[in-house]
Parts: sequence; structure tokens; C-alpha cells
Amino acid sequence: MRIALAVLRRDRRSQVATVLVALGVMIAVSLVLWLVAAPNGLQARADRTAWRDIHGQMDKGAISVATNKDSYGGKLIERFDVARNEQGDVPVAKGITKFPEAGEVLLSPALSDLVRSTPAEKLGNRFPGEQIGVLGPEALKFPDELVAIVGQEKVENGYPATGLAGGPGSYRDDYDGMLYLLTRVGLVVLVVPCLVLVASAARLTAAKRERRLAALRLAGASPKQVIVMTAVETAVGAILGSVLGVVLAQPFSHITAKVPWEGGTWFPGDFVPVPAVVAAVAVLAPVLVVGAAIMGLRRVVSRPLAAEEQRKVRSWRLLMIVGALGVFFLGIMYAQATHGDSQFTVVLLGLGAVAMALVLAGPVMTAWVGRFFVGRWTKPSTLLAGRRLSGDPVAAFRGSAGVVIAVFTGSMALTMLPGLESQVPYRDDTWKVDSIVAEQVTHDVTPLRLATSAPIVTMLEGSVSTGKDSDYPTSVIVGKCADVAKVLNNLTCRPGPAVYSSYSQLPGDVFKSRGTKDVLTAKLPAQYETRPFQGNRLVNAVIDPELLPGVEGKASMVGVPTTAENRDAVHTALVGTLPGVRLVDGEQLALWSDTLMDDLQRATIIGLSIAAVLGGIGAAVAAAGSVIDRRRTFGALIAAGTPIRVLAHALRREVMLPVFAVTIAACGAGIVVGLGLLTLARGLVGHGEMPITPWVVAPVAVGMVVALVAALACGPVLRGISPRDYAAE
Repeated sequence: MRIALAVLRRDRRSQVATVLVALGVMIAVSLVLWLVAAPNGLQARADRTAWRDIHGQMDKGAISVATNKDSYGGKLIERFDVARNEQGDVPVAKGITKFPEAGEVLLSPALSDLVRSTPAEKLGNRFPGEQIGVLGPEALKFPDELVAIVGQEKVENGYPATGLAGGPGSYRDDYDGMLYLLTRVGLVVLVVPCLVLVASAARLTAAKRERRLAALRLAGASPKQVIVMTAVETAVGAILGSVLGVVLAQPFSHITAKVPWEGGTWFPGDFVPVPAVVAAVAVLAPVLVVGAAIMGLRRVVSRPLAAEEQRKVRSWRLLMIVGALGVFFLGIMYAQATHGDSQFTVVLLGLGAVAMALVLAGPVMTAWVGRFFVGRWTKPSTLLAGRRLSGDPVAAFRGSAGVVIAVFTGSMALTMLPGLESQVPYRDDTWKVDSIVAEQVTHDVTPLRLATSAPIVTMLEGSVSTGKDSDYPTSVIVGKCADVAKVLNNLTCRPGPAVYSSYSQLPGDVFKSRGTKDVLTAKLPAQYETRPFQGNRLVNAVIDPELLPGVEGKASMVGVPTTAENRDAVHTALVGTLPGVRLVDGEQLALWSDTLMDDLQRATIIGLSIAAVLGGIGAAVAAAGSVIDRRRTFGALIAAGTPIRVLAHALRREVMLPVFAVTIAACGAGIVVGLGLLTLARGLVGHGEMPITPWVVAPVAVGMVVALVAALACGPVLRGISPRDYAAE
């Protein structure tokens, strides 16, 4: 220990290496603590909003609840219409002061302020009744969330529930499931470059240290003494970096809480990891660094005279990529067949295995590249680089490992992003852009006609089939064509009753209603006129009511065409007079889709930026370390007359050549893994496409630029070498 501490006090290069190890461990620890806190933030949101889960309570009915999404001024509103079904106490969650009875309203603080500052006919009338309080932060997703709980006498379309309490994390919808998958993917793919960075820092001055320890072994030092020297020398920087990383993680978590997700930021305590996790990461990071340094002493301990022998790599390392991909796709199959949080475990293990396999297989490709240029190139700088790549591929690839993982991550993300865009909620072209449609209407629409001067279109939703249970029904709307055309796209009417459809004849004649209190049935006549209408997956045909005797005047849908001036007022009238109905509003759906896509794009940019920065720092540290390790060699070359310019070119090629070769393989692996994850995400939400765009190869070019910038870090270190360094060695 005294020798190790004496080296740290007197050897400038060891001091630099210790500082870089501390910085590398600090970055890695703070980033890992941030990443492991992300699922905690999502879980904290799930726990606070568990009261909104009414699923799984269908056999009990103390209250009825209808959930709906609303919007105003470009912001989403979560609305809950509730009604009491029986007397007695109704359990409520923290943050909800009491269950609102008929004529009472609970609003979130942000929505309460918005209602006070907005004309009632545009917003406030959507929440009729006396406001009896505000929702506390324990019941909100984020600080500025807009939430309303409106008490009603009766909720026509409500679901029975025991109360507004729920349970911790009791329900997670499809998009939350996709979100949890993506956060865990980010945790895995960003931890690997952290490990690469720490390993690059820990390997600084490794060659000189091995020579020094080999000399001590030959002078009589025992293996234990050599191991203790290395452990002490490495632990100083690793422990210091770990402490700094834990300290840095606290302000970093507060900065992260300002990043919006799902329409709002986070509460400050959301991104705080569990103390046990903090302690585990803080202890484990130095242990791994010291362990890696000790593992690198195998040759020094067992064969001190072979300490300077160059490591050879075996081609079988390439098979590790195949094996890792096999584990990954087995995990995909397992996740598709199971449910729950554990369904992603094997997928994430396979993903981490693919990333590590790329790192371990990289030296093989580096050696191949080196042999290619040694055999076919004559330029001095390229020959020097080729000799280095083929002679010591493990050390030569070390600087490229982080960049390779960044390229892998980037290609995977750019493969998934276009597919995820088609899997978030989207606005179809069923209804006209300026129309608002209420579905499952069982209310009397007379109050609505009194509340607004806009034209009201009543429709009856249903299906037509042959009447057999095995038939696939055709979705239809019953209504006067001239009225329905005011809100429905692609419908052109002519006088007289008819069926408007893309079919020459509907596949069946039995009509059955949907969304009404009682199922209504009717039968189409044997002969009727069919007129062209290009339907979609929601509405395949429109039927004039004259063709279906017995359903005239019945309605389960209400549509209202709006203008820019009366849109908010119409929306408010619909919500206020038809409580609990689901509104199909193009503005709201587009807002919800845009919010989710903005979140995904923001998370992708942040993740790729971190991966690129980590890869670049790791490459710069490794490149500078390779110069320090070969100080004697470069001093001898300079003493022999080799220009600094040639050596600088050789160092840049040492970094660039393996990066070019290995990043192509990493890009291919990223595309394959991205398609696999996209398949899993598609299974979570049940729809979507799997497109591949030319942008998936962009990370290769970005990786080359990052590697080039990192290689320039060698310049100042190289210019500090002179022939005197060779004599000093």
C-alpha cells in the first residue's frame, strides 16, 4: 500500500489516470442512478393515479364512474363523472377530500385557476355544480394536470366501482406498458456505454502499470502484494468518483423533473431512487472498477515475463452475437406469451447480451481490418495504424467500444420511432375536422338543442349481418343522409332513401343497434338502392331511416358541426348536457397523439445524445490512454525522425478504421433488435406498422464524426512527447 500511494504522489501520469477514473466513475454512477430512478418516477405516477382505475371492480357498484378525455386551449383534461348507486361511505384516495355528490365538483388546482379565468360558456359550464375543494398532489400525475371529478345524479354510461381509491399501481394501460418497456430498454443500452467509459478510464496507463508490477514480481513481490497495489491505486479514484456521482445525482434528478412527459413535468420526489439502490450502486461501481483492474493482472501475476506480450483474439467471439440475438428473440417470444412486469426480463437480458457481444466481438473485426490494411496499403500512417490494429486489437478497439454502442442504440431507436408513431392514438378521417361527435348517447338531447344554436345531427350506430353469430357484421350508421353528411366525411347525398356503401349490396339484412339502453333490431327490405360511399374501419355504410321501420327517431350518437368561433361553446354544451358520454373531437385526439409523439422523440433525442457523449468521452479517454501507454514507442519513433504529423494521422486511423467496420455491424444489429422490440410494442397496443426509413444508417455517419472528434484528443498528448521520453523510459 505504501508503494501504491507513493506512486500516486510522485507519478504525474498515474495522477492523471486517477483523476480520469474518478471522472468516469462519477459520470457512470450519476447516470445509472438517474436511469434507475426513471421507472420509480413512472411508478410514482401510477400510484398517485391508481384511483382512476375502475377495471376489475365490475362485480361491485357502490358508485358509477364514466371516464373521458377533454381538452381546452391545447391542453388535455381528464374528466370523471361519478354518481352514487347506494348509501354509505365511499372510499377515496389521498388527495381527494371527499366523494362529490350530485351538484358538487372537485377540480385540480390548475384547472380551477383556468376555470376562473375563462368565460363560463367556454369551459366552466362543463363542470356544473359547487366546487367543494381542489385535488391534492397525491391524486395528480403532474403538478399542472387538468383533472375534474363531477358529481351527477346518474351516469348513464358509467362503470360500477367500489370507490375512488384503487390500489398502488393497480392498473397500467397499453401505452404505459410500452412506456415501461422503453424506459427499461434505455436503462440497458445506456448502462453499457457507462461500463465502457469506466473500463477505458480504468485502463489508462495500464501498460506502464503492468511493466512496473512485472518488475516488482521479478524482484520478489508476491501475487497478493501486486494485487493490493493495483487495488489501492485504482480504488482511490473509483471511490472518489462514486461519492461525487451520488452527490451529483441529486441536482440531476431535479433537472430531469423539469422534462415534460404525458403533457406535464414531474414532482421533485419522483426521480429520487430508493436509498438501498443508491447504496448498492455507490458500492458496486468501485468494486467493479477495482475488479476489472485486478482481472487485467492475470499475466503479471502468473507470467511476469509475458507482461508485454500482445493479446490474441479468437474468431469464435463473433458467434456470441448470434447467441445473444437468439436469447433476445427467445425473450420476445416469452414476453408475447406472458403478462406482468416480469415479461420483459428475458428481453432486456437479451438486449444487454447483444450490446456486450458487440463489444466483445469488436476486437476480432479490428484485427481483420488491421490485416487488410497491412497487406494492401503502403502509406506510412496507414501501415502504422494497421500494425497496431492487427498486433493488439483488444487495446485498439477499446476506444471504439462506446461509439459502437451509441451507433447500435441509434439504429435501434430510429428503427422503432417511425413504427411507434403509427401505434399511438391517431385521428382517422371518419368525421369532418370541424365536427364533434358524442357516442353512446342514452340521454334526452332536448337540453342540448336549447343549450346551443348549432345544428344537431342525431344518428343511430349499429351493424348489419345475416343474424348468425358466426358472421362478421358490417358497421353502419342510420340517419338522414343530408344531416349525416354535415359531420361525416366522403358522403354525397341524393334525394330518396338509399344505402350508401362501397358494397353493391350489404352482406346481410338484419340491423342491430349499439350504444342504446335496449338493443333495437330491424330488417332491411329485400330490394333497396345502393349508392357509392367510401367508408372506413369505423363506418362502412350509411342507411336512410326510411329503410328500417321501427328505428326512426332513435339515436345513440349526436354530431355537431362547429366553427372556430363556437367550437368551445359547443363542446361545453355537449359535455354539460350529456354527462358521461365519449366525445370524438379531432382537436383532442390530435393533441393526445402529438403529446405522445413529442415525448417519444424527446426521450429518443436525450437517450441518443447521452449515448453519443458517453461514446465520445470513452473514445477520447481510450485514445489519449493509448498514447500514454506507448509513450516510449512514440519517443523512439520521433527520435528516429518520424514526423509528428505522420504519427497523428496514424492515431486517427487507429480510431477511425475499426469504428467504420464495426459500426456497420452494430447498425445491422440495431435494426434487427429494433424490429424485434417494435413487434413487442405492436403486440402491446394491437396495431401499427413496422416501416424502415433510410435514417436508420445515419448513426454510422454520426459515429464516424464522434470518433474523429475523439481521435483529435490524441494531438495534445502526442505533441507533449519528445525523444527524451524514450531515454527516460
